[in-house]
Amino acid sequence: MGEIGRITKTVSVDELPEEMREKFVPGTPVSVTFEGRLADKPLTPEEIEVRKRSLLKYWGAAAHLGTTSEEAVARIRALRDEWD
Repeated sequence: MGEIGRITKTVSVDELPEEMREKFVPGTPVSVTFEGRLADKPLTPEEIEVRKRSLLKYWGAAAHLGTTSEEAVARIRALRDEWD
């Protein structure tokens, strides 16, 4: 996800913003370096399929337990109350 990248490009000083341009001799080539987070490249359909399959194996992993949210909350509260 979004790694930091650096791009260096040589341009004419005439292409720089005015406040930077005034520090150099007109027409001089300068190197400009951009640093920042790189955009994530779009996933290929194959990569999407692989990720989908790896996540789907966890889908419903504990569904056979048939625990309702109320039962889960009651169990957690009972565990918490043991420490009081």
